[in-house]
Amino acid sequence: MRTPLTAAIALVLATAGPTAADNGQLTGNVGPGYTISLKDSTGAAVTHLEPGTYTLVVHDQSDIHNFDLSGPGVSVSTAIDRVGDQTFTVMLANGTYTYVCDAHVGTMHGSFTVGTVSNPPPPPKPKAATFGVGPGKRLIAPAKLTAGRYVITVKDASAADNLHFKGLGVNRKTGVAFKGTVKWTVALKAGTYKLWSDAHPTLKRTLKVS
Repeated sequence: MRTPLTAAIALVLATAGPTAADNGQLTGNVGPGYTISLKDSTGAAVTHLEPGTYTLVVHDQSDIHNFDLSGPGVSVSTAIDRVGDQTFTVMLANGTYTYVCDAHVGTMHGSFTVGTVSNPPPPPKPKAATFGVGPGKRLIAPAKLTAGRYVITVKDASAADNLHFKGLGVNRKTGVAFKGTVKWTVALKAGTYKLWSDAHPTLKRTLKVS
């Protein structure tokens, strides 16, 4: 027979969301529009969790977006040009975690805290870099960059070539006939990235990120 006290405890446990003890289930969703979200096993938006191991299932519904979760001890992401479900096992510790679309960091993002957090620092500002194509048959880009989030200013001065930039989690390009300036907000990870013109693939170069 339930007493009022046991009934109250059962209600709290049923509505508390995932905890470290139950290997909580998290669901991330990105796309098909410009939306990104993270929900717990009750379907509620995640704002705070207890430390522990969680199973994260990401429903990536767009080939122009991805889901990138990062924070203390965690860095997992889907590929921007991949559509489908992907499952990760993550161990969350005390701190602040963020989830973003690497292609649209400024508009598609969210965050939550885990455990005990006091005055979490603001996220670092993106670094700046400049790429270019034209005038003439030339590509302009740094030879090396350090890993991190960047706002890349792309100066396209050619109506005969474009700038296609591709690498780990990044696949961005201007139009061949387009001339003008655009800005891309991207997260660069250690590795080799490629730049080329889709109109003239022999016009190419590489970028090393360390």
